[in-house]
Amino acid sequence: MELAAPPPNTRRGPALPPKVLIAAAVIVAAAAYLVVTALGSSAVYYLTVSELKSAGPSIYGQHIRVAGNVVAGSIQRDPSTLLVHFEAEDASGRVPVAYRGVLPDIFGDGVEVVVEGNYAASGGFTASTLLAKCPSKFEAA
Repeated sequence: MELAAPPPNTRRGPALPPKVLIAAAVIVAAAAYLVVTALGSSAVYYLTVSELKSAGPSIYGQHIRVAGNVVAGSIQRDPSTLLVHFEAEDASGRVPVAYRGVLPDIFGDGVEVVVEGNYAASGGFTASTLLAKCPSKFEAA
């Protein structure tokens, strides 16, 4: 004699109240919004000096990042106001940069920098942030 399989369990637990479902949806939406906003603000692409020059008036006054190398002999410092003027360059050109603040220890001639700030119609770049790339101590021989 063969035993019959028990019927499948089709009974569900109590349904969640609509208020709980709405609250959960709001929390998930808020978390998704925060993640998207955080990723969007931290994943800012930087322009090279040549890309900055070729962009023209379309980027005047926008908050952007620019990468280049500090031109040797172009650094002018005012220790009393922490204002620094220098030029950043790549293979295609140069852009004058003004930055007010404490400089990284490795900042100097020939150092690769990324500056964040605004590009003006005058052709100058006013930086609110200056990052200097640390040269590698472990170079191939």
